[in-house]
Amino acid sequence: MPQRSRGHPGQGSGTPRYPGTFLLAFREATAKLSWQVRKWHGSHVECLDAEGREHVVGLENLYRRARRHDRGNWPTVITEFLAAVSTGDAVETMPDDLAMVADRLLVRLGTPLKSMPADAKVWGRPLDATGLCINLVIDFANRMFYVTEKLVADSDRPGEEWLERAVANLLQRSPADCFQPIHEESDMLLCSVGDAYDSSRALLLGALLPETAALGCFVTLASRDELMVLPVSTEALEQVHMLRVLAEKTYPTAPYPISAEVFWVHEGIWRLFPIEIKGQEVNIRPPAEFVPLLGQLAPPEDDQPT
Repeated sequence: MPQRSRGHPGQGSGTPRYPGTFLLAFREATAKLSWQVRKWHGSHVECLDAEGREHVVGLENLYRRARRHDRGNWPTVITEFLAAVSTGDAVETMPDDLAMVADRLLVRLGTPLKSMPADAKVWGRPLDATGLCINLVIDFANRMFYVTEKLVADSDRPGEEWLERAVANLLQRSPADCFQPIHEESDMLLCSVGDAYDSSRALLLGALLPETAALGCFVTLASRDELMVLPVSTEALEQVHMLRVLAEKTYPTAPYPISAEVFWVHEGIWRLFPIEIKGQEVNIRPPAEFVPLLGQLAPPEDDQPT
């Protein structure tokens, strides 16, 4: 099945519902405000403003508003609307001192953010060789802010120190039973607390699932709000392809998508665990570091064919 273009404005859920002039005016407005468009859906757009705040903008009402004006004025109308949204939503403001909001620091795991103005560049670090990124956020009751490099530099403390605090805060917020079996006949676990930090809980596997420390876990993060985990075992090798199948179903249309890939997380290190599915054929190419474990995962001699 051909893959839908992820870069075409308005195509996130089927064919575009709005004229191209409106979508181009929306892009012009976001560029003027230094907003970053993160993902287009059929009727809404995920954005990040210049101060690192997330917004989900509904297009239907905005289009109705724009239609009352000449098309040449659409960029101005949309710019004014987005500016008002940003101002009206900003009940909480970005602090000047990280130490004052240390208890609100959390960690966000996802895809790397695009380039932003120098004074709004977000602090982050890559997650091993996965292509994913770890960011710091300040979580308020109605708003979250991405922590900028400037804010970290002004704190006179390294970002890794703040990251350690953010991970500790997330652990404190995580229910002890946040991982639940997906199906009684499977060892797969689902984390869906629904607080916008489920994917980030993949960074807490050592604390939340200590019994998996010896061999690690297979992990998928199709979206910000869905984390699936399969503890490595002999039986898991027969199930791991299903993680890929489930992630591929969810990823294309999920709000805040992250990845459809499967990762092997062991001793705090993340590695891609490539799985290719073509029809009924499944091809798995484990990373070199996983191969020595295969001896431990072989079936008992009594179960092996003679």
